[in-house]
Amino acid sequence: MAFFLGRCATISSMDLGETMTFNCAGMQGQYVTITIPGRREFLSLCEVQVLGHPWLHIVHDGGRNPVRDSETDLGLQGRVLSFLNESKPSCVIISPLQPLNLMEFTLCMRVVTEYLGDRKVILFSYHSPNDELRILRESNGHFGLHMGGQSVMFALPDLSTFGSHLCVTWESTFGLATFWMNGKRSIRKIYNVGHVLQPGGTVLLGQDQSAQTMSEKQNRRFVGEITDLYMWDYVLQPQDIENVFQMRDFPSGNIFDWKILSYKIKGNVRVLPK
Repeated sequence: MAFFLGRCATISSMDLGETMTFNCAGMQGQYVTITIPGRREFLSLCEVQVLGHPWLHIVHDGGRNPVRDSETDLGLQGRVLSFLNESKPSCVIISPLQPLNLMEFTLCMRVVTEYLGDRKVILFSYHSPNDELRILRESNGHFGLHMGGQSVMFALPDLSTFGSHLCVTWESTFGLATFWMNGKRSIRKIYNVGHVLQPGGTVLLGQDQSAQTMSEKQNRRFVGEITDLYMWDYVLQPQDIENVFQMRDFPSGNIFDWKILSYKIKGNVRVLPK
């Protein structure tokens, strides 16, 4: 049985008497639809209760315990996530507006960090039982896109303490993968033709879920600031990517949207004004 709350959530099973909570990022509506996908049957329900409350996202309390933030209509608009200390295991879990079941995507973010030398640093880490999507600043100064057991590297200007705007686009049909740095497009490369990114995973910022050892996890941790993270389930047009970079009008992110982002902080991460 699956429960569909628009694009809010899909639940594969619930135990008798169990209550589950979903963050629907401010969605509005009157009805909840309950279906059994792929089966034409009648479903008899004894009792279903739907309880609602204002959308709350999770922020830190000095790095000790999660607390509730009442600024529910802002998400992280005008703010940054500041990862302060590479010696402590810190990360931010972010929740998508829909499952990452993708044949194409655009992912954009602003990143501020100091000189990294030869360090390999994770920028975006999605991991499911059957797939992964990772964006890394590689140890040789290149940038890597890792998905479905395959990797592709791009030579780009390095990240800066003054900030860098980074976008990645990919589509499955022709396998076209492209990086954009501060509004400028890289060379296009053919990568992972026919692949479909599999859903059911978790997205982390600041920590590489695919690192095999504690040493790798330590070395790849991100220290710096991340803001304005958006993701779409299609490839944006070049003018739209320019608008995202320039912070002009652009389509709302339908997978991640910084303005209404649902997130949970673990460890030494702060929410700061820009």
